Amino acid sequence: MNSLLKNLESLIVSHVEKHYLPMRDFKRLSLGAARLSEAFTQGRSELPKNYFNLKEARSGYLLYFLLPNVAKVWHCLKQAEDWMPKRQPLKILDVGCGPATAALACSSFFKTTPLEITGLEQNPGILEDAKKLFDSWKQPHHVFRAKLGDARSVPSEKFDLIWLVNTLNEWKSIGEQRRITENLLGHLNPDGLLFIIDPALQKTTRQLMALRDQLLSGGACRVLAPCLHQSNCPMLAANARDWCHFYLDWDCPKIIRAIDKVTGNKHDYLKMAYLVIARGARSLTPFGTGSAISRRHGIASLPLAMTPWRVVSSPLITKGKCELILCGEPGILKKIRRLDKDAGKIQDDFYQAVRGDVIQGAEKETVHLIKKFSPTP
Repeated sequence: MNSLLKNLESLIVSHVEKHYLPMRDFKRLSLGAARLSEAFTQGRSELPKNYFNLKEARSGYLLYFLLPNVAKVWHCLKQAEDWMPKRQPLKILDVGCGPATAALACSSFFKTTPLEITGLEQNPGILEDAKKLFDSWKQPHHVFRAKLGDARSVPSEKFDLIWLVNTLNEWKSIGEQRRITENLLGHLNPDGLLFIIDPALQKTTRQLMALRDQLLSGGACRVLAPCLHQSNCPMLAANARDWCHFYLDWDCPKIIRAIDKVTGNKHDYLKMAYLVIARGARSLTPFGTGSAISRRHGIASLPLAMTPWRVVSSPLITKGKCELILCGEPGILKKIRRLDKDAGKIQDDFYQAVRGDVIQGAEKETVHLIKKFSPTP
C-alpha cells in the first residue's frame, strides 16, 4: 500500500498545482484543509450544503482527505478479498464518489481485472477532479463513468461492488440511511458486496451499528466484516458510550504530515468504522478455521477454542493484569485477561493481538492470532 500512496500523492500534488494553487501557496491550501477537518469532526452541520463548490474546499480535500480514504478502501478490499465476485469485467458503483476515492483504490487493487466503474457525485466540480485523476491513474482496461447524482439516483443496473465512503452519514436519520442501503442492496448481483465506510466518531458510528441491526433483522443481507456473527450488536446494547471502530497502521504521506503541522492534527494512524455486507445467506469461510459459515449465524458450530473472535478494544492495562474485549458468536462481548504474574508462563499470541485482529481461544485456553487487521504493508 505504501507505494500506492506515494504514487498517488505525487499525482494529487501535481493535479492541485495545475488546477488550483501552486505549492508555494501551501499555507492557503492548508487553511482550506483545516476548515474541512474542523467541520468534519465537529459535525457536518458546520459545512455549507455544497461545500465542494468552493475551490479551497476541493483542493484541501484532495490534499488532506483523499489519501487516508484511499487507504481505508484498500484495507476493506484486503479484508474482503476471499469473498470477491469472480466476474469480468467487475462492475463497481461509487456513491458520493468525490474525487474518485474508491475508484482509484479499486484500479490499483484489481490491476489485471477489467473494471467498469460508475462514479455518482452531486457536485460537478469535484466530479471533474475525479475524471481527471482517474484518467491519469487507471489501467488501460479500466473505465470510469462519471454521473451527476446522489444515492437517490442510482442507475437501474446491477453491480458487483458498491461503495459508500463517508457518504451515508450525510443522511441524518436512520430511516433515510436504511432506505438508501436497502435500495443499494437491491442493485447488487447475488454474489455482490456493499462496503460502507464512515468517520469513526461516536455519534455516526453508533448510528451505523444501529443500522446494521435493522438491516439484519429483515434477513435480506449478511454482515461479513467486521462482525463475526449475525446477532444484534452487543456493544450497542451494552451502554450508550462505546462505538465499534478500528485503527489502521500506515506510513503517513509527507503532504499530510506537512498539513498536520498547520492543523495541529496527527495522522500516525487512521481511525475507521466500516461494514462489508453481502446479499442473502451465502456459504463463506471464516478467518482461518477452514469450516463453512452457517447460513444462520455466520460461523459454523465450532469448539470454543476454535471459535473466531474479533478484538474490539485496545489492550486494557490495569494493576496486575492486561485485558482484551472480544466480540463473536453468539453476539456477545467477552473479556479475556492475562495476569502480570503469568505473562511469561503462557506462550500464545495474547500480547500481539490489537484492536481489529481476529483470534481463536478463550480466557483459559491458548490464544491464536488468525488474521491481523492492519498488517504491515
